[in-house]
Amino acid sequence: MRLGLASDGGPPPAALIELLTRAGLPGAPLAGANPPALVAAGDDRWLLAPGADVLAACARGGLEAGIAGKDLLLELEPGLYELLDLRLPADRLVYAVPAGAGRRPRPRVATPYPRLTRAHFAASGRQVEPLLFSAAGLAPQLGLADGVVELESRLLEAAPGFEVREEVARCSPRLVAGGAARSLQAERLAELTARLREALEER
Repeated sequence: MRLGLASDGGPPPAALIELLTRAGLPGAPLAGANPPALVAAGDDRWLLAPGADVLAACARGGLEAGIAGKDLLLELEPGLYELLDLRLPADRLVYAVPAGAGRRPRPRVATPYPRLTRAHFAASGRQVEPLLFSAAGLAPQLGLADGVVELESRLLEAAPGFEVREEVARCSPRLVAGGAARSLQAERLAELTARLREALEER
């Protein structure tokens, strides 16, 4: 199968590779790969690339299935089918501010997720000024933002000293497929999903 695995600038998480290996997929070639890359692994071929590229390849039929975070699925709304929540590694999207910061009625929020940020605040009747900024954790230090909406793991690793104010969404990796693959490769996708589900239950 042609599969995709979201990997933004580094190797995939060890816990995820371990899960793939327990499900009978050859994970060793993925552990040493430097994305972006096409990696041959047994009878499968993996695309290691940014999550947005993996989702686009699934949507356009370049991949039968892909693995990407729920954060991107919520932000991009690519029209894919979610087959399974892989749960590893668990993460969450949060609204955070520098420790000790006050509250502003209309905060400036740096984030790679502007659509999701607007929707989250609008749901409780609040307005924000989203700033599309990939290195969101650095924006407050530059005086560009009052807070950030970012994955908690990424934020705490790159820019410690933030105080989490709100959870925006739970964001674990999801196995996804496009409509064409779901119709034409239904049996193989069902088998893959069952193997991954069994591997999850073995933990």
